[in-house]
Amino acid sequence: MIKATRSSRKDRNNRGNVIYSESFTGARQYVNGTAAPDDFWKERSQEEVHRSTQDLRLAARRSREHVVQMNLRYTLFMAFLVAAMTFSLIGYIKLKADISGTNKKIASLESQLTELKSSNNEVYNEITGNVDLEEIRNIAVNEFGMKYADKDQIVIYSESKGDSVHQIADLDH
Repeated sequence: MIKATRSSRKDRNNRGNVIYSESFTGARQYVNGTAAPDDFWKERSQEEVHRSTQDLRLAARRSREHVVQMNLRYTLFMAFLVAAMTFSLIGYIKLKADISGTNKKIASLESQLTELKSSNNEVYNEITGNVDLEEIRNIAVNEFGMKYADKDQIVIYSESKGDSVHQIADLDH
């Protein structure tokens, strides 16, 4: 026999044997003799058996309906998540493709810019390389009769704070 403590409760059958003990956690343990109370073995009527069976069937049907309803909700939720992820991934892939195409176009335009700058520099160097400033001065002085300005012909303008210079009087020729 197991002695009862303050934290446990003992039920005894008619012979005084401990049927089960229930600890503070509520768990029942088989101790000695039969775990079923004496009135368990009494015959139950057909009506009680039918009613309990019908109650079990009703509870099982309600449980199945609840599970089906929960499965439907879960399935719809998961389908929504899958659709959202699919659209997000399609958008992401499209965006990456657009960025890749834009990068290729930028690289092509940069290559063209480099070629144009190189071509412009070559043409500029060719133009400036062919110009002889001494020959231009000789032609201007000898053929066109140009001469250097005298000191009294040079007019110096002082810098003003504004962007423009205003002519006040006509210049002598």
